[in-house]
Amino acid sequence: MFFIPLKRPIFNSIKKFYPVLKNYNTTPEEKKEFLRLLIKLSLSDQKIDESELIYIMKLGLSAGLSEESIRELTLNTSEIDIPIPESEQDRMSMLYYLLFLMKADSNVDNEEEKIVYHYGFKLGFAEGMIRDMIELIRSKVDTRIPPDDMIAIIKKYLN
Repeated sequence: MFFIPLKRPIFNSIKKFYPVLKNYNTTPEEKKEFLRLLIKLSLSDQKIDESELIYIMKLGLSAGLSEESIRELTLNTSEIDIPIPESEQDRMSMLYYLLFLMKADSNVDNEEEKIVYHYGFKLGFAEGMIRDMIELIRSKVDTRIPPDDMIAIIKKYLN
């Protein structure tokens, strides 16, 4: 796997967190594939919590998918091949969606961490940065995460 160095413009994506599923240039199938990944993450503890389902539904609807097509995605979460956007902002947004979904049910478990590590690395981020982000999520599981805390982690790994 390759490592993609972080650049300074990534800070804008934290301050102006936007729906990557709607804005980045992918096909409807690629958007569905990313939603399948989010569903897989939420099922890692054997159930989809109501808050996780709401989070996934909002993202899917914002991407232009129907409620029915989003529900159909829950039936198959094996062999997920997520699209890797060229834009660093889009890759970081995808990582944020994974991290914040982990937090949605106020419980971060080991299986969720493994999935976020795997796909975070696949998106091109350093293992240490992913670990630090997960630790931040874990430490703020019941509270709001200040954007400056996330920026501090990213700055640590800038090249």
